[in-house]
Amino acid sequence: MLLRNVFNSYFVPIRANTLGARRELFIASIGNPEPEYQSTRHNVGHMFFDYLTARWASHLTSNGEYYISSKYPKVVLFKSSKSFMNLQGRPISKHYRKHGTSLVIIHDELQIDLGKLQIRKPGTSARGHNGLKSINSHLPNTYTKVAIGIGRPLDKSQVLKHVLGKFSALEMDKLDEVFPRALRELEKLIESASDQQEKREDGNVSSH
Repeated sequence: MLLRNVFNSYFVPIRANTLGARRELFIASIGNPEPEYQSTRHNVGHMFFDYLTARWASHLTSNGEYYISSKYPKVVLFKSSKSFMNLQGRPISKHYRKHGTSLVIIHDELQIDLGKLQIRKPGTSARGHNGLKSINSHLPNTYTKVAIGIGRPLDKSQVLKHVLGKFSALEMDKLDEVFPRALRELEKLIESASDQQEKREDGNVSSH
């Protein structure tokens, strides 16, 4: 999915009580607490977050619970790995309202096959995802979703076991393919956000 020219349809800014430098994008992964649930399917968002920070290591700085990028100065990264998935709304709301104006959530997705991903617009359904439903109970559903597919078992009674289970070696190979694609799409999204912010700032200056 090409995202360079669709920032307005994917981001609806929410007023935030920012601390320190203003950040355009608050990008957070959600899952269950780590290390207890590390590398489980439900935590694939955290797995991608770790991949992301490793790939961006040359321009990232750790700032308490956050990561700040010198390459993307409008971005703050946050890994919400201290709360259970169905309770993610409170920490995401707390940290986002302090530091961001637009929110991006990285999460696992049963409705998408393993090896695929979707960038989903604000206002799109939670699709029964407990983490997203928790966030929606604390914030307006005006955030972008980066949904990484984990597939759904044929037997509905096995869903809980599926999401809490760990990836097989063959499944990890699929993640090795999808993570670079997800990173490219996220970077396009960030660049689109930066372009739109610059246009807004230029418009404000020229109007005076």
